[in-house]
Amino acid sequence: MEINSPSTASEYSAGNLREGNLDSKVLLRGREGSLNNLRLSFETAKGSWSTPRHRHNFDQIRLPISGVVEYGSALPTLPAGVVAYFPESVRYGPQVRHDESLTLTLQFGGASANGFLSPEERGRGFQELKQKGKFEGGVFSYTDDKGQRHNQDAYEAVWEYMRGRKMVYEAPRYGSQVVMDPAAFQWVRDEHQSGVSKKVIGVFTERQVMISCIRIEPGAKFQLSRYPAPQVLFVVDGSVSHQGKLHAQHTAFGIETGEGPHAFSGVEPNQLLLVQLPIFSADEHAAFEKGSTTDAV
Repeated sequence: MEINSPSTASEYSAGNLREGNLDSKVLLRGREGSLNNLRLSFETAKGSWSTPRHRHNFDQIRLPISGVVEYGSALPTLPAGVVAYFPESVRYGPQVRHDESLTLTLQFGGASANGFLSPEERGRGFQELKQKGKFEGGVFSYTDDKGQRHNQDAYEAVWEYMRGRKMVYEAPRYGSQVVMDPAAFQWVRDEHQSGVSKKVIGVFTERQVMISCIRIEPGAKFQLSRYPAPQVLFVVDGSVSHQGKLHAQHTAFGIETGEGPHAFSGVEPNQLLLVQLPIFSADEHAAFEKGSTTDAV
């Protein structure tokens, strides 16, 4: 298990593909080159940080913690406390993060089995592509041997350079982003774990991306079982303990596929966010790690 918090996390320094400054602390990293690679970031805008309207070939889950972030006319400003699912292939933006806005962002490979480009891979691609062109306003621009100018989304350009192939976006599974308000869901007591309650607020795609809220009453114990995909647990409010150590608000826990079970105890009134990543077969994992990113069927 990986455990981290904003006070101990390293800064994300893979190069600024967008416009403005974003203080991004990487709380959790997955395994580079794996189908279930991930990145959990704790992000603070310094001044105004923006992106043009764009899309990705991976999934995102965002939890606004404070401040104002705009996601374009199709998606209103997200208030603090909601949870938003950004499906792969679905466009959003332009995005504007206003000064000191704070957002938790989880990025991971979606149901199409294209995986997720690690921060280290992205950093190498960014530095090497700067020898060919320039990054400005979320766009990569360069002039080819025939004198023709090309503009491309910055992330897309880095991805294609690192993967050595054209990025192909799968047909969108959803028409737009999905915004969930945990406060509108009712707590359901766990029949098998005294003092534990749960809200399942969303299950997405055929790969069963599951988003839940967990509440552990002070003194109660919650056992997180083994799961056939990575799990991310984040302390939204309050505090919990694990193996006798206190973990305060905004601590993140990264649990590998098949790892556990792990026990957590409630210390003070709390709420945790649990995300269970897409489930893929052993054959699909093996094919991806050999360099195959074809249809995951």
